[in-house]
Order: sequence, then C-alpha cells, then structure tokens
Amino acid sequence: MRTGTTHLLLSLGKSLAQITAELAPVPALFPLVDALCGIIQLCENVAHNRHSARQLCDRCHILVLAMREYQEKAVNDNIVQARNAVLEQLTDIQYKMSEWANLGRLKSLVNQDIIAKDIANCHTQITDCINNFHLTSHFEIHEWMTDFQKNQRLDHAQLLQSLSQLQETTQNVEATTMETNIMMRQMMAMFQKAMGENKQNAAEVHKGLSTNLYRYQSQCKELLPDLHLQSGEVKKIGKNPVRKSSSGMLDIYEGLYLGSERVDIKVIHSMNFDERNIRRFRREAKIWGQVWKRDQGQHIVPFYGFCQMEDEPHPCMISPWQKNGDALAYVKANDLTVDYIKFVGHITRGVAVLHNMNLVHGDIRSLTILVNEKGLPLLSDFRVSKIIEDASAAPLTQSSGMMDKGRYSAPEMFQGDGVLSSATDIYSLAMTILEIMTHKQPYPHIKHHLVASREAYEGKHPQRPTEPEVSRRGLDDGLWKLMVDSWSLDPSKRPSVHAYLEYFAKI
Repeated sequence: MRTGTTHLLLSLGKSLAQITAELAPVPALFPLVDALCGIIQLCENVAHNRHSARQLCDRCHILVLAMREYQEKAVNDNIVQARNAVLEQLTDIQYKMSEWANLGRLKSLVNQDIIAKDIANCHTQITDCINNFHLTSHFEIHEWMTDFQKNQRLDHAQLLQSLSQLQETTQNVEATTMETNIMMRQMMAMFQKAMGENKQNAAEVHKGLSTNLYRYQSQCKELLPDLHLQSGEVKKIGKNPVRKSSSGMLDIYEGLYLGSERVDIKVIHSMNFDERNIRRFRREAKIWGQVWKRDQGQHIVPFYGFCQMEDEPHPCMISPWQKNGDALAYVKANDLTVDYIKFVGHITRGVAVLHNMNLVHGDIRSLTILVNEKGLPLLSDFRVSKIIEDASAAPLTQSSGMMDKGRYSAPEMFQGDGVLSSATDIYSLAMTILEIMTHKQPYPHIKHHLVASREAYEGKHPQRPTEPEVSRRGLDDGLWKLMVDSWSLDPSKRPSVHAYLEYFAKI
C-alpha cells in the first residue's frame, strides 16, 4: 500500500471518510464497509488495468449501498444471508485486488490479460449476488458492461504507451530463475502483439515498442515468440537488392530489425506468400527455434523469422547481416592471417550441430558460409533448398539453382528425384574445405559446371593440390584422406561429421 499519498482516495466521488460516515448509522454493515475501504486503498497500487480496477471499486461501493437499502426496507428474512453473501463477495475481491497490487510493474504488464479476465469475473459475481437476493437499487448501473469495455480500451491505450516508454530490463530481476525466463518471453510476446495492434498508429509509440522489444530479446537471447513477422518488426532499406544469393533463387535486400539491427531480407521469388506456404514456413520456424536454442548463433546464422514486405508478393526470410561476407571472399582477403584449420574446423562444428539434430543443410559451399565480425564462419540458409523444392513440387535436379551447385553436390542428388542426406552434406563439406584451402572452386580446370558434375558422377574426384601455399594453410595427408573418403560414390562409405571433429581435435 502506498504511503504518504497527498490525494484523496475516492469511490463514486466520495472519500473513505465520507463513505465510513455515510454508512456508520448501520452497524451491521461495518464489516462490509471495512472490506470496501480496503478494496479502494488497494486499487491505488494496481500498476495496470487502473481504469477497470477503479470501476470495480465503484461497483463494490454500489453493492454495499444496495445492501444498505435492502436492510433498511427489511424486505424479507434473508437479510443476514444476503449480508454474508455480500461480505464474502467483497472479501474475495479484496483478496484479488491485493494480489494485483502486489504483482509489481513488470508482472502486472505480463498478467494484464489475466487481471482483465479476473475483473470481468468479479463483475459477473456481483451481478449474480444482486440477482440472487434481489438487491435492486437506484445506484446499480445496469450498463456496467458498456463501461467495462470502455475502461478496457482506456487501459489498453495506456498499456501501449507504457510498453513504448518502458525503461526496465531484465537487469531489474533475477535473470537466472525459470520464472523470470518465462516472464521475459511473455513480455516479448506482449511487445510483439502490441506492435501489431499499433502498426498503423503513432510512429513514436511503434518505435518505442520496437526498441523495448529488441532490448528484451537481447537480454533473453531468444528468438521472438512469433516468427511470422507481421507487426512491422522489419523495415526494408532501399528499393533495390544489395546482392543475389549464390543460387540466384533469392534477392537479398538490406533491412532494419526492430529499429536496431541490420539484417538481410531474403526474398524467394519462386514462391508466393499464400496460406499453404505460410503453414510451411511455420513448420520451418519451429526448426529454426530448435537450432537457435542449441547453437545460439555460434556456428549457424539464425533465421529471425519470415514475413511479407508491403511491396513484395513473395515470402521473405530474415537473418542478421554478417559484415565480412562469404567464406571464400574472406579467406582470399585475409590469407596470411586466417587460421585455416580453425576456420574449417568451425564450419565442421556447425555441420555437426545440424546432424546431431538429424537435420540436413542441403547446400554447403563457401558462398553459403558467412563470416561474422569475429572472423568466424557461420553456416547460412540451412534447409532453404528444401523449402524451395517442397514449394515448387519439383525435384532438386530440376531446380534452376542446381547447375552451379554441381561442383559441390554428391552425384546421388542428380539421380531420380534427388536425395538430401547427412552423406550429401559430408560430400559438400569436403568440396567446401577444398575450395577454402585452394581459393579455387572444385575442378578448377573445368569451365562448365555440367562437365564438372559428370566427372563427379563418374567417380573422378578432384586431384590433390600441390601448391606450397595449400600445404601452408593446413591441407595435410590426414585431412586429404578424409576428403577423398567423403567423395565416395557409395554414401554409406563416407565418413560422418564426427570423423572430421576427431581429426580437428588432434590438430
């Protein structure tokens, strides 16, 4: 309860002293008056839902006045029973009001929907009490539901304003507790929902909501509760794509995420953003969340979500921007400073994350590996080729982006409907390691991708490079044997990713 308040606590325009004096001539009502005054005092400490809580106070006041009229008229012999029922109702509301008042600012925000439902239930119970004992009174407001809905709208507007201006973060609470982690995710869900409701309204409020949601997300190290980003979470910067994906199937635009972080907006032109594909992306989003929980962006570029931009009929995927570009460009620019064994070992650990989750990347090569600000290579666009294949209902071999993947793809991917497996990932991983070590694409002496694919199909793997700089970078006998084994035409004879991990652990 607040102390030192300078304003009068009022109900129906009357102070606590006036209410007590007005009802003093009826001693039997003292317990009811005491409970009513307690409710009015507690109401001032309810951090949110203030308008609805005050209306509930007024209706409790009305209930006591109705009981006074009922007692004065001595309508029947049920006076004691009615008085006890009213007292029980007021005591229950006082208990609930005490719970709401003691929640604190953050918990009140998280539980504002629950509080609103509790208040509505209290009104229903008051109505039942009035009807059960025929406590008719000229004080009773029969339009309480209309007033309640009006107060809910006022509370919601105040909620949006509070969320946009909130300065508290997880530093104010014990971030190690399970309760706090759940609460922070609830806060994030509330921010995201509020952004959607406020999308067309005041830009300043939306900016505040975005900023606070990003702060909470950064503190929690979680993806958003809803990865279907339809509340203005992402803004496109510029009208033209900054680059195309390595497969040519994606146009990549620069974007701003929650007004705070630079991101890639990857537009899939071969897909429409219809209900079928939205369901497909929602299924994928669950996998994105699982990978994030396992990896936290250490080896794999996360997907922040999917959406449809206002000027795009196609689905977009959102990923954090990586300042150092793709792996091949990075090692070429930093040849003398890159620790190649550490570099490709980090890539291998990313593959292990996916394979340990029974997931297949499907398109491992230097151009789908991005380098972060720390110089660490991260797998990107995992499962994107599978998404596009499923959406088009065409096998991998008929994909428009498969031709330039031929140098990296296992031969079985071009047979029949094509096959994606951990074994095809291992084949591609070995080709990618070769490309990073040599700074040249596999089969560099062959100009056309189709011819290179035919070489692989016939079991003619790349020749071991003999340049001194390749040896300097770390391509030794042990690593080369692993790579050759990875190019076996028999997928079952290829090593697992754990064989690579064991090799790098010994270096």
